[in-house]
Amino acid sequence: MNRIKLLAARPAQWTSVAMLVALAGCSTNQAPPPPVAMAPTAPVKAIEPAAVTRLVPDNVAASAEVVWALRGGLNVAALLCGSQALRDDYNRILKTHRNLLNEVYSTEQARYRQQHGTAGQARHDVAMTRLYNGFSSVPDRRRFCTQASRVADELLALPSADVPRIAARALTAMEPGAMRLVSSAP
Repeated sequence: MNRIKLLAARPAQWTSVAMLVALAGCSTNQAPPPPVAMAPTAPVKAIEPAAVTRLVPDNVAASAEVVWALRGGLNVAALLCGSQALRDDYNRILKTHRNLLNEVYSTEQARYRQQHGTAGQARHDVAMTRLYNGFSSVPDRRRFCTQASRVADELLALPSADVPRIAARALTAMEPGAMRLVSSAP
């Protein structure tokens, strides 16, 4: 009887134990996927302003996936780099190229639905998480932020029709290993 009274006097402990047991039932034995880190292919040197060239549109347009990845990279830069100017430029890019970005997003969604059926949205979410994690863990953040600002300036000066033609080069200008995060990249 004394033991029951002792247990009843400690409801907070029992509540904690019950919560831990409940949470343990939710866990899986699967380890989370390893983070994607991009290693530079060569040592990265400081960027000299004179060494930066303007992005000239290619004759071939990039896939919708590459254009969407470019938007994703700029989104990460806007959040990660701590630059109000870059955040403002990113928001202007979203407005300036709204129709193109909506079209690219719809194309990507349709491609994932076609390839993966009802799991298409979940597979797209996984791919975007991988892309965002990759950009968040670039080996040289200062370089990434500098280049993202330059790419944002370039995108604001271009008509939407030219964006797909510079997307692949803009993506690799921001981060040389970025195309490895794009599944349809050659």
